Amino acid sequence: MCCYRTRRYTYWKRIGGGSKVKKVAKLVGLSIILLILIFVSTLIDQKYLSFAVINKVLTLFIGAWFPKLIRYSVDLVDNDNWKASQRKLERAGILKKNTIIRISFAYLFRIKVDGKYFLVPNTRSCKYQPVGGAYKFCNEEAQYLSSSMSIENDDRVPVNKTTKNDYRLLVKDKYLRAFVKRFDITEDRENGSNLSREFEEEIFSTGILTKKSFGSHLSYKYCGRHMTDIQYGSIFEHYELLLADVFEVQLSEKQEELFRNLMDKKSDKYYFATSDEIKSFGVSTVTNKFTDNIATHTPKIITENTENLSKREKTSPIIEIALK
Repeated sequence: MCCYRTRRYTYWKRIGGGSKVKKVAKLVGLSIILLILIFVSTLIDQKYLSFAVINKVLTLFIGAWFPKLIRYSVDLVDNDNWKASQRKLERAGILKKNTIIRISFAYLFRIKVDGKYFLVPNTRSCKYQPVGGAYKFCNEEAQYLSSSMSIENDDRVPVNKTTKNDYRLLVKDKYLRAFVKRFDITEDRENGSNLSREFEEEIFSTGILTKKSFGSHLSYKYCGRHMTDIQYGSIFEHYELLLADVFEVQLSEKQEELFRNLMDKKSDKYYFATSDEIKSFGVSTVTNKFTDNIATHTPKIITENTENLSKREKTSPIIEIALK
């Protein structure tokens, strides 16, 4: 039985207003032009038979514009930026049905104390990043994805006890939309109702804090989702789609004081970074520090970028879970 099958946390879908308005405007404008051309063509055909040449020209115009109408209609359905980027690459012939897309779907915790963000080092790059990591799925979901969508493990990341069943996978382009839809509805994976695993591993198991001092419960709320366009990644040599759900930890006064006390202690196990430090990835021309030590995905959690997240809710409920 799957250990992740808990109460589902419902996300509201948010459609980008500006881009959708433009798509609707294009579709309506093109439709009006086509209707006018069809009307004029019919009028000429019925009443002015001597204008056969003009009618033929109008028919050619209608034939040229109609595919555009179909195209804009399809674009209107692509209400997520990543879908639009996929469609664009498919039309350009860059993505084929069997082109492999690398996906990495994760969750990130925003832990903010006194205006600074709590970060921990990545075990591979050693750069500082938010607490969190790839979502995991259970064996039932692995079997479904393998048999229904021919999903394979990301061959660039060794599969071991730690990385097994991570949402770092290789998906064929023809299955990508179905895969993302499945990700949002399946019960057989980690979801927003219980995300204690990475928190405990990266804070308690590392000895940064003890569970005894922190307490038996963890509270957080959903902030939204960051999803990239489909782009070629030179490191993994695949076209990629990256997803990150952002959750803000709701610290009690006692828990906040624990993190505040960490600020006074120097340690390579964690780092408190300001928003400006995160946006510059740790590089500072003022102090002549030109080596970046903050991971590139870290800006996704900063407060001022919340409005850029999709699937946001006006009033997000606070989730409280018991720590194991």
